[in-house]
Amino acid sequence: MAVFESVLSGVIIFCSFIGNCLVIVLVFKKPRLGTTTSIYIVSLAVTDLLNACIPGPLFIASLITDGMPYNSVVCNIGGFFLHFLTLVSTSTMALIAINRYYCCLKRSRYGIVFSPRRSVSYIVSLWTFVAIFTWIPIIGGWAEMAFNPLMACCNWHFFLKRAEKAFTIITLVGFMVTSFSIITVSYYHVSRYIRQHNNQFSTHQSLSVQEINVTRTFFALVLSFVALWLPTFVTIFLYRVAIRETYPRLVGIIIPFLLQVSSAINPWIYGIMNPSFRKKLIPLLKWSRVNEVGCEPTGPQTSHVGMTSRLESGNDDHHSNERERSERDL
Repeated sequence: MAVFESVLSGVIIFCSFIGNCLVIVLVFKKPRLGTTTSIYIVSLAVTDLLNACIPGPLFIASLITDGMPYNSVVCNIGGFFLHFLTLVSTSTMALIAINRYYCCLKRSRYGIVFSPRRSVSYIVSLWTFVAIFTWIPIIGGWAEMAFNPLMACCNWHFFLKRAEKAFTIITLVGFMVTSFSIITVSYYHVSRYIRQHNNQFSTHQSLSVQEINVTRTFFALVLSFVALWLPTFVTIFLYRVAIRETYPRLVGIIIPFLLQVSSAINPWIYGIMNPSFRKKLIPLLKWSRVNEVGCEPTGPQTSHVGMTSRLESGNDDHHSNERERSERDL
């Protein structure tokens, strides 16, 4: 069983490493590197790449040795990045959802609220806040980073059950519930707006390319949430708050596996699944020059969930040009 788990984890981490490297290279090969969406794409890909490079290998080593084959310093580093990257990834998804909401429904304020400089400050502030939050139980003396044989990784080990329950609830509500509420509401309004926008140019009942792509990417978002993140946080909640004493190892080991799978499929679902990314992938693999990817108010832009649009107003050719750009990017 240990061999199977180790090999499976290695394959997932390899896919995560390759996929996120491709996304980063695709973004940085475009002519305009200062676009807002590129900042969020790179931020998300970097978190997933770090997950494949730090907690991932430590998890494999623990599976192979059936224990902790590293010292306490490495355990602290691995435990920090495990929590930090999980919370940052979830929060970044919420930031991108807000970005898409402003891009589609608040066009007049989009360039101000989500300028490249402000976007960088949002990401830096988020990373700083989550890093401090991750160390709060340690600094406060409520917990330590310790190896958990049930999950084959290092994570928070609280000294008091009451403190563990309270901090777990705060973390789940503050990050998981808040982030996915923002994601659900934002993309609901975005998808509805795009459908209404497309209907302005449609005189028949058949689905347009734009509507199909919106439906597909929205479904991918919901599927990823239901299949990976929701079970992960529910499992963590049950372990830390409810039934730790009778918790089976098979359920405990699922947590790091689900986090790895999420990092591995993110670039494919939310990046390369997008038509613009797909067009540039083959030339990249052939070491050719990659052209522009994504959608910004002044050019194409790609979002975390692949729900991109180019909904700018023109002058004489407003309707036809707008639809053409939207369908191409989506």
